[in-house]
Amino acid sequence: MTSFYIKTLGCKVNQYEAQLIRENFLRQGYVEAEDLDNADICVVNTCTVTSTSDSKSYRLINSGIKKNKCVVMTGCLAEDKDLDLSRLKGVKYIIKNKDKYRIPEIIEPSAVSLQPLAKISGLRGHTRVFVKIQDGCNNRCSYCKVRVVRGRSRSRPFKEIISECKGLIKSGTKEIVLTGICLGAYGRDISKDMDLSKLIAELCKIKGEWRLRLSSIEPKHMSTGLIAQLKKQKKLCRHLHIPFQSGDDHILKRMCRPYKRKDYLDIVNRLRAIDPDIAISTDMMVGFPGETEQMFQNTVDFINVVMPMRVHIFPFSRRKGTPAYDLKDNIDILVKRDRESRLAGITKKLLHEFANKFIGKDVEVLVESKKTKDGLLQGYTDRYIKVYIEGQDRLKGKLITHRLALPRQ
Repeated sequence: MTSFYIKTLGCKVNQYEAQLIRENFLRQGYVEAEDLDNADICVVNTCTVTSTSDSKSYRLINSGIKKNKCVVMTGCLAEDKDLDLSRLKGVKYIIKNKDKYRIPEIIEPSAVSLQPLAKISGLRGHTRVFVKIQDGCNNRCSYCKVRVVRGRSRSRPFKEIISECKGLIKSGTKEIVLTGICLGAYGRDISKDMDLSKLIAELCKIKGEWRLRLSSIEPKHMSTGLIAQLKKQKKLCRHLHIPFQSGDDHILKRMCRPYKRKDYLDIVNRLRAIDPDIAISTDMMVGFPGETEQMFQNTVDFINVVMPMRVHIFPFSRRKGTPAYDLKDNIDILVKRDRESRLAGITKKLLHEFANKFIGKDVEVLVESKKTKDGLLQGYTDRYIKVYIEGQDRLKGKLITHRLALPRQ
């Protein structure tokens, strides 16, 4: 029987889509290989958010070509109009995002045609299951290529999402993570009366022992309705990832981000009025063209005021086709690395301080389906604190109450 292997790069949306590809392969009678060496077909689900993502995608593609596999390229890099086809000699199929679910029938059109699945039954290798509710983005951030390759914002039908989540919970899923390219835009293209807060309210009516997490929310989408749901719904995790990108208003303007530093601080204050210990994580970009040392210090000061529990730090990457690509005042790579390192040191301390707030307290932990090399189970609280637990394998994939303690020295 023909075997396949899928390698996915990038965001949670891409991981969700990879699971749909996987389930459609299995449905058509293919067998999944454990690694590339034992596969007949190699599907590379690419990412193009940074130049590093491009490089990783090309390396995976070339690995499949060198091993004489039937290489299928899909994902966001395949949507790039500036795609370097000279680097893809040996790729059998290049398939757009809108057709990635049809990969099995595209490869073998003579096979029995089954309607491609529109929802997943689980997420292989993950305790938390990502559910895609929205695609595309209407924002015009000057550095970002995602809008170019993913198109305008589009929401999945309300009833389809509810049905998918009910099925996942019935099959034993303990945490669902709602995800999208611009998650907070959900519903606005469906109806003026539909939005993310209404979807959350309906999902939280689903009975069972499970919890709901949001993947990432833009500051402008932190509505009164959404904050009200955070206060009301016990199933909704007390953790929000709200990307900010810079603590300097001048850089934010150059990035075409539609807010200022004070707007973000206002959101944080509103959230902490509801829950003083709410977990807030964010994204920060360093080395955007024109970022002076003082502007970087403004970001450092901002982080020290907001005190997020986790920060994803990444250096600016020039992406062809974006307005920021042509900005001339680029920052030296060594300066970018230095700023990234300095910011990482600060945020590591903030994570430690946040986690210590819960020492000696009982917290709800979703135990992961893997152990450390020391034999400890690991998992995450609803506030996204990673914990290590002594326990039996039967706890894997379950929600348990656990009293946090300092790690052993």
